Amino acid sequence: MTFPHSSIRRYFSEDVLERIKSGFKFLIDKIIKSGFEYDLQIRNNYFNLYYKGNSLAKVTPKVKEMYEVRINKKFFLGTTAAKDRRFTENQYKRGDYICLKIPNNHLHPLFQNKYLKEFCSCIKKVGFQEETIFEQMIMTDNANRSDFVIIDRQIIDKTDNTRLDLLSLVQINGNDYQFYPIEVKLGNNNDLKEDVIEQLRGYVKRIKDNFGDYKTCYELNIKQKQELGLMNNSLKINIVDGVFGLIVVGAYSKIADKQIRELKQKAPELKVIQLNNSVNLKKAI
Repeated sequence: MTFPHSSIRRYFSEDVLERIKSGFKFLIDKIIKSGFEYDLQIRNNYFNLYYKGNSLAKVTPKVKEMYEVRINKKFFLGTTAAKDRRFTENQYKRGDYICLKIPNNHLHPLFQNKYLKEFCSCIKKVGFQEETIFEQMIMTDNANRSDFVIIDRQIIDKTDNTRLDLLSLVQINGNDYQFYPIEVKLGNNNDLKEDVIEQLRGYVKRIKDNFGDYKTCYELNIKQKQELGLMNNSLKINIVDGVFGLIVVGAYSKIADKQIRELKQKAPELKVIQLNNSVNLKKAI
């Protein structure tokens, strides 16, 4: 099933889905066991593998059971995998990335625990962005819910190159859900003053203007994740009309309070949730 003229496509063709199901079960098992510190997001006939919110690899199925795996050179060079002859023979550079052309039987060796740990160690050395860590915490802490379902991250469509942090669905009634695009900001981020309003209003309008495309895309995206074992099979999701912007603000509450009040005055239609790290001793176990 394909929709070539759709404004957004974040799903696999049927043949690619079957290849991912058969070739990457071992990786999906690792993702689930990690508590979703690893994350797989479906794209246009490829997928991105994330580690704590950072893009670790782009994996694209090619013809004749071959795959292209693209990894940032900062995460790959210097690792044991970079010296493995199975991955050095068909390796080339593309900008800041190392691209590996590998057969199906080399997928498991590349994504073995030893190499994954080395890639992740390199990601840590490069340095996490504080906001990326916060975004990842939101995703992992809200996994396996039925009333609030985060369905994608780092969303771009064909109508605009502006990137949305997270896309979620909120349960309205039974199997009916509505889109809630989310911008994630720390309380000390100056974007809270102005930029986030225009960003989120833009995302809301984009989804409303292309609602049919988004509905078709993500209902299929969810079904494919369920087939892969990445989402709860019991969820039956029908996306209905209605799009609401949500800003999730974390930490730095003293700085954020004033900015949030001003934000709500300027954009009362946007919803804001403020999370803080205050210690409530009454909740101590």
